[in-house]
Amino acid sequence: MSILGGFSCALIGGFVSVMLYGITTLQTYVYYMHYSEDASATKFLVAVIWVLDSLYASFMCRMLYYYLVTNYGIPTSLEYLVWSLPASLLVDVLVVFVVQCFFAHKIYHLCRPQVKWLVTAPILISVLAHFGFGMGMAVFMFVNTEASAAEQIRFSVLIPYGALAIVPEGLITASLCILLYDSSSRSMFPRTKQLLNTLIIYAVNRCLLTLLVAIGELTASVYQQNTWATVLDFIIGKLYANSLLASLNTRQFLRNQGSPSGTEPDRYTKAVHVANLPKRSDDVESSMDGARQFDMR
Repeated sequence: MSILGGFSCALIGGFVSVMLYGITTLQTYVYYMHYSEDASATKFLVAVIWVLDSLYASFMCRMLYYYLVTNYGIPTSLEYLVWSLPASLLVDVLVVFVVQCFFAHKIYHLCRPQVKWLVTAPILISVLAHFGFGMGMAVFMFVNTEASAAEQIRFSVLIPYGALAIVPEGLITASLCILLYDSSSRSMFPRTKQLLNTLIIYAVNRCLLTLLVAIGELTASVYQQNTWATVLDFIIGKLYANSLLASLNTRQFLRNQGSPSGTEPDRYTKAVHVANLPKRSDDVESSMDGARQFDMR
């Protein structure tokens, strides 16, 4: 791998990743400014995501600095993996794992009692499998520092890791859309229907970009474009972190969209972290039923 052929695109990917980290930091600030009454567990989760994302950005910059500055003009340095590369991968795997578990937890509480585990079990299995392959790949890179050693685990780890990034993301999005559509179809109130349809669009948009990047990373791994796979890996963790923060930060907007002017939000509004639904004078019973079904605290 040459500096021009490999690390030119890696540097661009690093720039994009740092820009996304800036958005993560902004979203974290917005969250703590506007949602100070959230549960301590949720606030701690946001802090963990920001700390992990900060570590990832630091390791990625350290890796680029090592190859492009410290060892500039030393071609043999490209034959070995600096420690910050597997370290960044390890942090990236943790971020993706935490975010996917967050959405799996929300789906579990959205489901009817009879199908809770039927829906969430495949998601959790695919999330754990992706986490396991990611950890295995990071450990392998820590132990085997030669860049050529990655070819040894291409079919056994690299490609399954890329494929398993797609599966849970698709399952999470499909589950959210089906559950929200089912609730929308059973609601008698136009405002609630409109809000649930908006949430379906949000769920699809949340998935679309991360899914495209995951497919691109898998394609790069299959065609042995390891540099491009690394570049896309720089980006995908940031997309996951921002998707979680965006789902938390849009709650007030959705609450305002769903609540008529001058009314107070009810349990239905406060219970749902992915969405907040309104209380109206003519649907108290529906609101209470919705609270029981959509209670996500």
